[in-house]
Amino acid sequence: MRVFAWNIRQGGGARLSRIADALARHDADILVLSEYRGGASGDRLRAALETLGYGYTTKLAPPPGRSGVLIAARFAFNDYGAVGGGLPEPYRMVGAEFPAFQLIGIYMPNLLAKVPYWEALIARMRKTGGRALAVGDFNTCRPYLDEAGAIDRTAHYMDRIAEIGFCDLWRRRNPYLRDYSWFSTRGNGFRIDHAFLSPGLVDCAGPVRYSHEERLTGISDHSPLILELQV
Repeated sequence: MRVFAWNIRQGGGARLSRIADALARHDADILVLSEYRGGASGDRLRAALETLGYGYTTKLAPPPGRSGVLIAARFAFNDYGAVGGGLPEPYRMVGAEFPAFQLIGIYMPNLLAKVPYWEALIARMRKTGGRALAVGDFNTCRPYLDEAGAIDRTAHYMDRIAEIGFCDLWRRRNPYLRDYSWFSTRGNGFRIDHAFLSPGLVDCAGPVRYSHEERLTGISDHSPLILELQV
């Protein structure tokens, strides 16, 4: 089973047809799309996904002009909505239950605004037994490894999630490699798109990689993360 996580940038806009072409090319079973927008933009995106065979999507949508995360799949799943109560923008973290695992889709805000989202995510994942993963745009990275310096003041959450047993799969497979999923306007690279897997799911994980073609050709400013699961 292939899980494909991608920040499509500002809802897709005029790039929607190119986004759809990229999704068709990767042929994933499950999509986690961040910077999904509400209103007409979201309607167009969901219509395009249905044409591609993704007939099942999470229902929680951002208000028009705001951004969140959408989970879409080729098969039915249990949509359990927002993850964590009382968050300012609950549509930034949504959950879905598939037959073989639970999935939380992530689009965290910037800077310290992401702190309550991390706290809610860790609280939720502490209670999750068996097979589970959280995947998407965390806007968070390790200093001097996932970024050249130490800009991110919330980097300690990468350790917090590891302490409860969840594995940053790409980093486990590539302990010293630098590969960036997003670049700032100054050209500084950051690996901020992640897949964290529970102990019960790590043994089922196949290859994990970033696809840089979509960023280099301007379809989005993020590189998608692609994860294969043997479930």
